[in-house]
Amino acid sequence: MGRKPEASQSDRQGKAEKMFKKFGKNVDSMISDIKESEKFARLNIDKRVSELTKNKESIEHHFSNVSKTAKSQWENSKPNFERAGQEFRKALNVFFTHRAYH
Repeated sequence: MGRKPEASQSDRQGKAEKMFKKFGKNVDSMISDIKESEKFARLNIDKRVSELTKNKESIEHHFSNVSKTAKSQWENSKPNFERAGQEFRKALNVFFTHRAYH
């Protein structure tokens, strides 16, 4: 049982070439995975932006309708509030007028 025979220089070069070739394949695979991930992320971002844009338009439309409805309801109620205010003013005048005489 002796020493292992030393590998020849060509064997060492062959092993180094295999190691670098394997390393290169791993780097290429990693770059490919990164590019695929980037494409997937871009698609997801674009989809989300599209959804948010649709939601924004829907919300703007909803608030526009709410605003129009509220304005319409105010226009319908405004004369009633004005009449109630006038009646309240009259009642206060009567109250303070009678109180001044007592």
